Amino acid sequence: MNSGQELVLALQEQRKLLIDTVTAMKVTGRMLAEATKKYKIALRKEILKLHVSDGVAWTACYELALGEDTVAELRFIRDIKQSDYDVCIEKINQIKMEMRILDKEIEQDRQG
Repeated sequence: MNSGQELVLALQEQRKLLIDTVTAMKVTGRMLAEATKKYKIALRKEILKLHVSDGVAWTACYELALGEDTVAELRFIRDIKQSDYDVCIEKINQIKMEMRILDKEIEQDRQG
């Protein structure tokens, strides 16, 4: 079993990691928002082009627009950013769980 001092240091390390991960989540969230914006604008433009310029029925435009190369690439990028954001959330949860475990170990160490 770890000494009380080692446990406190491990807890401090987890706190720092939590702060860093939250900061990374903020950056990743902004990147996700930007990717989503670009994707939705491209999708809207493609749907409109398909209907107005190409005469495609509104009901078919959405599905066809999703397959257009630029729209598909932007959606792919958006999906990757979403995955990165989700990983940050899971990492934060994992760090918080580790901190709770360390807190309990510190408490047990103090009680003897």
